[in-house]
Formats: sequence, C-alpha cells, structure tokens
Amino acid sequence: MIEQSATVEEDTREITRLKILQNGSLRRWVSLIGLVFADVAAFAFATLLFRVGNTVPQLLFTRGLLPFNEPIDLFYFLGLIFVAVRYISGDYSRRELFWDGAKLTTISLLIASTPCVLLLLFAKVHYSAWAIIGSWTFVLVAIPAFRQVARWLLSRASIWQLPTALVGDGPNALEAFKAFSSSLSLGFDVRFLITPRDVPESVKTIFADVTRIGLRDPANIVQRLSEAGCREVVMATEHPQDEETEELIQRLMAAGIGVAVIPPLGRLPLLGMTMNYFIGRDLLLLQVRDNRRRLPARMLKRLMDIIGSIFLLILLSPVFALFAFLIRREDGGPALFVQPRAGHRGREFGCIKFRTMIMDAEEQLSRWREEKSPIYEQYLTSNFKLRSDPRVTRIGRWLRSTSLDELPQLINVLIGDMSLVGPRPLLPREIREYGVTFRLYQRIRPGITGLWQISGRSHTRFADRVASDEWYIKNWSFWYDIVILLKTVSVLVTRDGAY
Repeated sequence: MIEQSATVEEDTREITRLKILQNGSLRRWVSLIGLVFADVAAFAFATLLFRVGNTVPQLLFTRGLLPFNEPIDLFYFLGLIFVAVRYISGDYSRRELFWDGAKLTTISLLIASTPCVLLLLFAKVHYSAWAIIGSWTFVLVAIPAFRQVARWLLSRASIWQLPTALVGDGPNALEAFKAFSSSLSLGFDVRFLITPRDVPESVKTIFADVTRIGLRDPANIVQRLSEAGCREVVMATEHPQDEETEELIQRLMAAGIGVAVIPPLGRLPLLGMTMNYFIGRDLLLLQVRDNRRRLPARMLKRLMDIIGSIFLLILLSPVFALFAFLIRREDGGPALFVQPRAGHRGREFGCIKFRTMIMDAEEQLSRWREEKSPIYEQYLTSNFKLRSDPRVTRIGRWLRSTSLDELPQLINVLIGDMSLVGPRPLLPREIREYGVTFRLYQRIRPGITGLWQISGRSHTRFADRVASDEWYIKNWSFWYDIVILLKTVSVLVTRDGAY
C-alpha cells in the first residue's frame, strides 16, 4: 500500500512538471518565484548570521499603516524595496550572463545599503558595525550565488531551460552554441538548428543531438517549432538577412516566440558599445567606446593596484621570507629572478619573480637551440614552456604549479610597471609574434593575472594568448578586472594549466 502511494505521488509530480514545461507562462512564473525566493533567503540568512541580538537601525510606523505597531529592522525594509525594484525592472525575468547579472545586483545592493551605512557613520545611536557591514557584505555575495543555485534546481526540474532554436551553421553559430552550452544563467537549451543550406559534416558532428531544419519554408518552420514547445530563436547567421530570414522573424514574433540576434562582430570592442536608432528606418548605429581613455576609470584601476599591492605585500611578507629561504637552501643562488619584459608604452622593465630554475638555465636553452634538440622544438610549440622542464628546481616546480612564483610582481605593480590585472608581460622575443596586436598591448600595463591565465594558460597556444589579450584590452572594464581576480582564485586552487 505504501509503495502504491509513493508511485501515485511520483506520477503526480511528473504530470505537474510536464504541465509546467508545456505552459510557457507557468514556467516563467515558477522561475520568477524561485529567483525571488533566493533573494529573500539571502536576506534571511544575513539576518540570522549578523543581526540577531545586535543594535541595528529600525523603523517605527505610525499606528494604522501596519496591523502592528512594532519597530521593523531597516534591513528588512530596504530588502523589500530591493526585491520590489528588481521585480519592476524585470531583473527576475531577464535572461543574462552570470557576471553581468552580478554586476547589476552589486550596484543595486550598494545603493540600497547607503542609508544603513550613513546611520552607522553619523547617527548618535551606537549601532553594531559588525551587524551592518557584515549583513550587507553577505548579501553582496549570497544573492548572486543563491540565484545561481535556484537556477540549478530549476534546471534539474527542466523548468529553467528555454527550448531554443539556433539559426546558422557558420563560426558565429558554433561559438553561440558553445557559449549557450556552458551558461546556466541564460538557460538557452539549443534543441533545433535551422540552416540556410546543407550542413557540413563537421557541423553535423557538433550538433549531433540537435534536430536540424532547413531554412526553406518559414511558415512550416514556425509551426513545427510552436508544436515542439520552442520558446526562443537565436539568429546567428554570417550574412545579412535574406527574404526568408526576414519572413521567419516576422512569423516568430507573431507566434509569440522570442527572437535574439547575435551579429558577426568579430574583433570589435563590444563592452560599452552604444546603440542608436533612426526613426522610421531599419538602421542600427553601433558606436564603439574606448573604455581605457576615460580618466576616472584609469584612476580607479591604478588606485586598486596601489592599495591591493600594499595590502598583499604586507600580508604575505612572512611567505616571501619562507620562499626566499627555501630557494637559497636548494642551490645557494639568489631567491629572486629579474627578467626584461616589454611593458606600458613599449618600455622595457625588470619583471620580478621567485627563481624557479637552475642558475645556468638560459645557457642550457641556448645549447638546445644550437643542437636543434627535440626539447627545444617542444618548447617552441608549447608557448615557450615545457611540462617537464629539466631546468626547473624542486622548489621551483612547486612554486610554478601553484603560480606563487609570480608573487614578487606585486613590487612591479606598486611602482607602476604592472597592474594586478592585464595582459601577460611580453618577453622581447615575443613582440614579433604578437604582430599588430602589440600596438594595443603598449597602451595598457601588463598584469600579474589576466584573461589568458583563467582560460587554460599553458594548455593554450600562443595565438590563443594573443587573442585573449586583445579581447581584454579592447573590452576592458573595472568590473571585468574584479571578475578576473575572483576567477584567478579558483584557478590557483585547482592549479589549472600551471607548469
């Protein structure tokens, strides 16, 4: 009897889940409620961890406004306003990448916390700094994290993902497919591929589990997509729209299916690009903005470098002393290694690192080159690195695997040769390999960490490193620097790509 009841209960849950999948409106509401609940849970946890039993700002409403006449924690009130404003602005229904959503959430929470911070600083009442600063700092981290957990739980129930069709079969469509496959926040589940021509074999392999539809009859395509429950169509073609594509978009919009466009904008600066519309004309003007030219942004980046490097140098000074002792104990040589690198405006500077190789490492490399050793060929093809380099010392191998050999570059950051985040500092011999990208490279300080370091590092080709540096320079922002620093911590813990 118990087993039969359990079976009926499972069947009921499955029927409910299928109804949600078939009903797009119900799916949206369930997703929205899940994200709102995640925000409320973050505020609730912050209260339990930091505010219970502490003196915090409170509001007392006059009798009649509320059914009770008890003071309310200002944190609750501001949290309620935050959730209401984010709902009205469409934050809970908007599909966006995780770090873009986290940026908007961070800005909103910083604004919402202003009254509490001002009361802490200027009110005559002695409020608990631990409670106020701790609770708002907690929600800054917890809300993006809790929302991501909510999306994951909704995806496990097949509610968060939007059945999506992708239009195109070229490089633009392939990049879009890879990006969607790795983005939980967007929730675009590509189930259909609409192609304007026969699909090449290489594309068939990538889209092996995707239903392919020929772009020949827009009316039939929209009918098939509607019957299959498709909720979003992403246009990622390589060429300007033809009549069939334009008709397809019109029919999709008429059928209530969302349409997104990924235009081929390879190698253009995307961040900060502004859009202008001409009334009555099908024209879109995209204006590129060079974020690096804005003085406040440059000053903020340099301020973060100075404060961050001073703080880390003081904090890690015992670690510096320990590593210096271990390096000198192994072979008696100097603990630091200074190597000439190309920096800001093309000027050469001495890049400081903990020494990880034997004393005559450069001479041994020259011998490999002269002897045309296979080791040297491997060294060239693997981005000037060897996985098992015989010149690396025992302590040096560990320092490299943890990337701690880079720590002395904090001195370079403090004196202005480098930045905490930026392209990797180039060796003089690498300048020619950079080609025209070196012109961009000279316009920004190289960094201890950067986009390349969180994207595979030694597992990537030199061309991939150049492409990563180019993208970072063109699309620089202070927020992306923070994101890269946070991701660097994860890379250091996992030691991904370091040797």
